[in-house]
Amino acid sequence: MLVTINISKGWKTWSEMAKGLEPQMNEQGAKMIWAGANPDETAVFVLAEAKDPSFVKTFGERADIVEIREAGGADVSSTTVMTQIDEYFLA
Repeated sequence: MLVTINISKGWKTWSEMAKGLEPQMNEQGAKMIWAGANPDETAVFVLAEAKDPSFVKTFGERADIVEIREAGGADVSSTTVMTQIDEYFLA
C-alpha cells in the first residue's frame, strides 16, 4: 500500500522513528519497502507491504505506537492510504 503522513519534525526525526518501529512491524507481518519526504519535509510517502490492509488501523493506531509516531513528528490523524497495490515490480 502507498501511504502518506504529515510530519512536523522533518525527515531525519521521522525516519529514525520509523526505523525503530521496523522490528515491531515485522512481527506483525508488515514491512516498509520505501519511504521518502516531500521537498519541505512536511509529509512522507511510504510504500509498505502488509498481509492485511487493516494493519494501518490495528498497528498504526495502537496507543503505544501512536505515542512513538507522534514523538517522531507524525500527525497520526493525517495517515492516508493513497492506494492499495496488488502487484508491483522492483528491478
